[in-house]
Amino acid sequence: MNDVLIECFRAATETLNFTTAAQMIHISQPSFSRNIAMLEEEIGFKLFWRSKQNGIRLTPAGSTLYNGLFGVERQYFELLEKCRQISRGEEGKLVIGILNGICLDSQTFYHITKFREEYPQVDVELKSCSMMDLENNLLKGVCDISFMMANLIQNKEEILFEKVYTIPTFYVVPKTMGLKPREEYHLTDLQEQTFLLSVENPEGNEKLIQNCRSCGFEPKVRIAPDNETKLLWADMGEGVAAITIDQYIRNSTHVEVVRIAESGYLDFSICWSKDNYNPAIALFYSLIDEVMKTY
Repeated sequence: MNDVLIECFRAATETLNFTTAAQMIHISQPSFSRNIAMLEEEIGFKLFWRSKQNGIRLTPAGSTLYNGLFGVERQYFELLEKCRQISRGEEGKLVIGILNGICLDSQTFYHITKFREEYPQVDVELKSCSMMDLENNLLKGVCDISFMMANLIQNKEEILFEKVYTIPTFYVVPKTMGLKPREEYHLTDLQEQTFLLSVENPEGNEKLIQNCRSCGFEPKVRIAPDNETKLLWADMGEGVAAITIDQYIRNSTHVEVVRIAESGYLDFSICWSKDNYNPAIALFYSLIDEVMKTY
């Protein structure tokens, strides 16, 4: 069944007149009739009933073949148009994983807001996640994109990422410590405190411990089962904890937020599974690239 035979079959079905169909595809009527006969011989069943009185009519088998062949073709072109609409931002859905405790005025939400303004027809759903679930939800397909600390996913082959922004780290300390106001403190100012860590960030934990040792002391540590519990302990005055300035705990009346000289910066990235082909992901990181160029 070659393209010429298929085109003859389509024309005959749509006109139910061999002469008209032959003129439509610019071949002679005898050649057209031979092509239909060749097609019927090849597939092994009649496509048309022929009658001098009533002309030609599709057989049930011919009708089924037509609907199957060109129904798939219609679906193909409908699929292409749907993809074009998605690529233009006319429709689609994007589920974005956000770390528990992130404020609405953070850079994370700035980028999400810009995307919503640029592609209002894309349904953006936000999902609050623990640090561990940010990655797990990508791999399970629960989230399309997650905002994550770059150090957590740099060596994960199944995760793709684009750097979004860099922010300094701070510490929350109990107000009961009575620290004298200064622009910057040192880890030695906190050496009598318990450093609250989370099992979700082992690399960050090790870096903190090494920094403390470099400053001449062995830190007392307490490890929380997750980042949210760590912040809860800090809010209750049970120790000091490293945070980013875009976390809600900064607004607590029980703690102070201080900058520590030995603290570094954190790179945040948007991350997605390499097996996730949601076109809205490309729209999102393309917009991020444009925004980053303006910085």
